[in-house]
Amino acid sequence: MYSLTRFVRTMAAALALGGVVLSAQAGPYVVGGASHALISNSGDWAWDGAFLANFRAALENPANFGPSGTVNRTIQTTTMNTVDAGSLAGVNMFVGTWIENSQAAAMTVAVTNFFLGGGDLFLLQDDSSHDALGTSLGLSTTASTGSVSNGGAPLFHGPFGDAVNVQQFYNVGQLDGAAIAAHHGHIGGTNVEGQITSAFWSAGEYAPGSGSMFIIADIDMIATTTACGLPVCGASYAPLNDNGIYALNTFAFLQGTGGTPPVPEPQTYALMLGGLGAVGLIARRRKG
Repeated sequence: MYSLTRFVRTMAAALALGGVVLSAQAGPYVVGGASHALISNSGDWAWDGAFLANFRAALENPANFGPSGTVNRTIQTTTMNTVDAGSLAGVNMFVGTWIENSQAAAMTVAVTNFFLGGGDLFLLQDDSSHDALGTSLGLSTTASTGSVSNGGAPLFHGPFGDAVNVQQFYNVGQLDGAAIAAHHGHIGGTNVEGQITSAFWSAGEYAPGSGSMFIIADIDMIATTTACGLPVCGASYAPLNDNGIYALNTFAFLQGTGGTPPVPEPQTYALMLGGLGAVGLIARRRKG
């Protein structure tokens, strides 16, 4: 019974030091996004929609992300039917897909708090009608010319190769350089006219304690569609084209420089410690 008592004390001490035993980094890196049921106006650009199915499959492919993959980290994706503090506590990264501003309103505060508390964000904004999550962080989207984008490491040059002339499709946007600089970010890529099409932050750069973040001004640089008249519009993940390389390089960077998502609330710790204390009390009684 001494070993059980020591275990209880060890767990209590770990919880008192900030929940080390419960660290989200202990298992797979969990990536979640809102379901079509929650953001119905997003159509197939919802996280569980057809246009992002290939991206999700590429993230979960152990040849890409896994113990023997290009990046040594296992990725698990999940579809969220609610986006609030409770559901966000179960993921390392939230992917904000093509979400109409009116449908993003209900989740904006929770997503912002998640990011500022250490969770990672992957925001796929297109235009000023689908950028509420970025706007809440001071990073809005306006229209662009839609020409091809290029840039350097870590997004265009990374573990999955070198990407050139990454294409935009359909609704296309750009980000504001002054806003990116004001929030300590980095320009990820620019198009032919010099318009900024993506930006990124490592954990703690946007604000102390914040997670890592990526904002792209066109979800179709990541998604896979066919309506543009080409065999593939956007990213191909098997085999990889330049858009696919860009998408996976970006994700590899974010997960590698990510933050630590918010841990359970103090009242949750109190309940857990109370339960551990009860186990300890039983152990002492049995010993006596």
